[in-house]
Amino acid sequence: MEETKIELQLIKLSEIQSQEVSWLWFPFIPYGKLTIIQGDPGDGKTTFILNIAAKLSKGESLDGGMNFIEPLNV
Repeated sequence: MEETKIELQLIKLSEIQSQEVSWLWFPFIPYGKLTIIQGDPGDGKTTFILNIAAKLSKGESLDGGMNFIEPLNV
């Protein structure tokens, strides 16, 4: 088995360009970013995520301030 070496690339924070964030559900879930749902066992994390997926797949809003025109793929 051939071993592949990966070189670590370091980037200075001063070289990173800022960009505006698009939100699926402001200010909780941004598009294209990592979102972690954390809680104790039995808190309803799975039910919460399945509810969000179901609403988005039907084109429903997650709260009163959101309106989707067509359903999203989840």
